[in-house]
Amino acid sequence: MAERYRQEITDWGDNTPNHIYITDGRALVGYIPRGSKTEFRFTAPSKCWSATGRKFRDLSKKEVLEIKGFNK
Repeated sequence: MAERYRQEITDWGDNTPNHIYITDGRALVGYIPRGSKTEFRFTAPSKCWSATGRKFRDLSKKEVLEIKGFNK
């Protein structure tokens, strides 16, 4: 299954930051903290992560490349 870059858009009602999450199926394989362009990858996918109760939008390939610094 292809990886998906998902930007969280959940309104938490406070100043809880939303990040970009990298998923492969239902497993969380990494994330990019808000305001950063640094990807953090887990050594083993986190299968206990859940998107339930959160809202996301999928990033386009162009947006992913811009975050990674390939399109400027």
